[in-house]
Amino acid sequence: MEKYFGIEGRLPLTLKQLFLHPGAMTADYLEGRRQRYISPLRLYLSISVLFFLGLMQVPGISVRIDRAGVEINTEAMADSRVEAHTGLAFIDQRVTAFAQLPLAARDHVLRGGMVRNAPRVMLLLIPVFAGMLMVLYQQRYYGEHLLTALHFHSFAFLLLMLGLIPWPAPVHNGVNNAINLVLAAYLFLMLRRIYGGGKFATALRLVVIIAVYVFAIASATLANVVLALGY
Repeated sequence: MEKYFGIEGRLPLTLKQLFLHPGAMTADYLEGRRQRYISPLRLYLSISVLFFLGLMQVPGISVRIDRAGVEINTEAMADSRVEAHTGLAFIDQRVTAFAQLPLAARDHVLRGGMVRNAPRVMLLLIPVFAGMLMVLYQQRYYGEHLLTALHFHSFAFLLLMLGLIPWPAPVHNGVNNAINLVLAAYLFLMLRRIYGGGKFATALRLVVIIAVYVFAIASATLANVVLALGY
């Protein structure tokens, strides 16, 4: 606990700043006020560990893959399943073979594979996110954008834990939509605090980030599912 969460007083302040003051902790780090916070990498790794441990406890995971993207739902059901309509033979054939497995085997393969591969796949998205920020805010060093990316993803994983709760179907959709709206608003406030700029310019940058990053996440999720089905 001491090693991974820094419980000697830094954890409460870190979480307070992370939740209540978007970008404030990042700005403090950039200005040299670092000792009172948990290090960004340790914070991200610790929270992601909690998230994926939570993912292991979800009653059921449903994945649908088609040309429009990848959709993952966590629902109160016993069946973990995958549907694929991609038009790509190597993916659709693998999913078809997966669907023929017994229920217990399907659950083990999908859950175990996704949880095993997801932390590594998601970690690769951190430098991608930082790279987008570097293109949009060229007056800063890449390391500063990497710091922003770690703090944002730490908040995102904490918030996404709400989506792991097996809500009934109508509530589940509402929770997911609310999470997406909160993440967008949080990132907008974070960008304004760290990088400055007007509201309109920040909103335009936010639209670009969301458009590119949604594609990156969908690609990473697809890769994760395909890897998970490589039993």
